[in-house]
Amino acid sequence: MQVTIDANVLFAALIKGDETRKLLTKPELRIFAPAFIFAELLKYKSEILKKSKGSEDELNYLIVILLKNISLVNDKELAPFIPAAQTLTSDIKDISYFACALYKDTVIWSNDKEFKKQKRVRVFTTDEMIKEAGGL
Repeated sequence: MQVTIDANVLFAALIKGDETRKLLTKPELRIFAPAFIFAELLKYKSEILKKSKGSEDELNYLIVILLKNISLVNDKELAPFIPAAQTLTSDIKDISYFACALYKDTVIWSNDKEFKKQKRVRVFTTDEMIKEAGGL
């Protein structure tokens, strides 16, 4: 199964882990994300570290492990899909996720209820992803 993840899914895996982390490392999932997700991660890293209650070395190790499973898609690749993505959401921060999903023909994994307000791209919450991926 191919899936585009949003930043909050990655952050959840780093903060509390458990089910989200296990899903992100399932070999059956081919995971994509817009490249800016890495910039978002760096922007919120200190907040993530504080909430995770682990050490910085542990967090860095976990980031490396999780990012090995995520194929980052750059802005140039997404550019042709931005106009279509803009019709699916009014939130400028979410346009790249929809463009990535359209480009790679994936579902989106997000717990943001706003993502489900459109009908073109299938969107799964973490609970739905667990069921869709055949459990953990």
